[in-house]
Amino acid sequence: MSTDPTAPAPSANGPAPAYPDHPNWAGPQRFALLSAVIGLAVFVVLGLVNMGTAHGDDGKKQFFLSYLAGWTFWLSLPLGGMALLMIHYLAKTSWGILLKRPLEAATRTLPVTVLLFVPIMIGAFMGKVSPYWWSAPEAAQKAAEEMKTEAGENPDAKAAKSALSGDEERRAKQWKINTERVKKAVEVEIHERQEATLSFLSPPMFVVWSLVVFAIWGAFIFFLNKWATDAETDTAKVEPSLEKLKNISGPGLIVFAITGTSAASQWVMSLEPSWASTMFPVIFAVNSFLTAFAFCLALFLTLAARAPLANFLRPKFQIDMGSLMLAFTLFWSYTSFSQLMLVWIGNLPEEIPFFLKRSMPTYGFWWLVSAVLIVFHFGLPFLLLLFRDIKLYPKRLRAVAIYLLVVCAIDVVWWISPAVPHEGQYLFALMDVRAVVGIGGVWGVFFLWQLRQRSLVPSNETFWLPTGHHHEGHEGHNGGHH
Repeated sequence: MSTDPTAPAPSANGPAPAYPDHPNWAGPQRFALLSAVIGLAVFVVLGLVNMGTAHGDDGKKQFFLSYLAGWTFWLSLPLGGMALLMIHYLAKTSWGILLKRPLEAATRTLPVTVLLFVPIMIGAFMGKVSPYWWSAPEAAQKAAEEMKTEAGENPDAKAAKSALSGDEERRAKQWKINTERVKKAVEVEIHERQEATLSFLSPPMFVVWSLVVFAIWGAFIFFLNKWATDAETDTAKVEPSLEKLKNISGPGLIVFAITGTSAASQWVMSLEPSWASTMFPVIFAVNSFLTAFAFCLALFLTLAARAPLANFLRPKFQIDMGSLMLAFTLFWSYTSFSQLMLVWIGNLPEEIPFFLKRSMPTYGFWWLVSAVLIVFHFGLPFLLLLFRDIKLYPKRLRAVAIYLLVVCAIDVVWWISPAVPHEGQYLFALMDVRAVVGIGGVWGVFFLWQLRQRSLVPSNETFWLPTGHHHEGHEGHNGGHH
């Protein structure tokens, strides 16, 4: 039962909505539910078809990879929402007040996100059909030898026999690079197993450490929501609660950086044998920031045309939010370029295959996706968000936010899906899309339920808004502090 005194009492016709400032969420809920049912059903069907047509165990690995891509994208919402709330409490931002309810609701979806992680934990124990090579290092070693045989120990000798084309010769050299890095990483992992050591990259440690990370995030999310609720339900607790929220947010961001690095390394980076990048965890975090912010901004601008949010919307706030979205876009561009530049300068055999898979035509169309990300994840949003007219019109700014959500999803798929060679099989692309849609439907149903648990406006914090208690064409105040 709600403890908010403004919440209406149940009527004779059934329970009234928890808060009168909410719109009717029946339509969005039905859409999310249909997306979940249809998306996951189609994903499973496509996965079964792909298993029957793909080479060897690649079809089974792709099933887990596509699911991992969809799950990783939607993890960005509770994870990014938690970090953005901490930034808000430290900096006392106007955008943080306006987006606070969607951000809080996003953080409270962590339990369902953890539940959706179960298939990935199962996949870590699937041995040679697992997307994680360290699940069965002996099989990975055998695969490396097969790669060497396929490419040819001596490309020149093979060229004398079959007249290799230029592309085939380049691919042969690339396979040899892959072979050496896989062998080196596999040997280390096999040695750890023989010594009975559960290394960071082992199925038991994968599960244990993942649960530890989820528990840490869950603890921060619990207190961020609990103390925010205290500030809403008791006027005397507003200042003490906000002070506690500020005090927990500083250490929380440090812990977020540490645990986020661990999660990005174990869940995504370890898909590639011996792949290591000091910039990737930063890219992982920035993608979470941008995804969560764009989603909550799009939702806020959808509701901003009606009360009570319409009473608080100001051109300055829209410009600030559009500028922050531009800043996150530029930060993503800087970190992504830095990662590519460092790998290019280092030219180390254990690092370059990650980009070879995503930039060489011999590996499929991933080179095209890389070009798309450069243009549409940096170039186009950079130009659009420079214009004041885009930021001042809610519908235009909302369109840019939704557009960036789609591009961020493509970026996550680009991280994960190329880990398995596809060799002309493009059914995986549909699997990736359906996984994102299906998991997003499940997440959306839970998110909307959480969003309805609180009013859309944190009334006891609106005194932070510049001129937040004076509205043109409106008399009185907003219920906040003067």
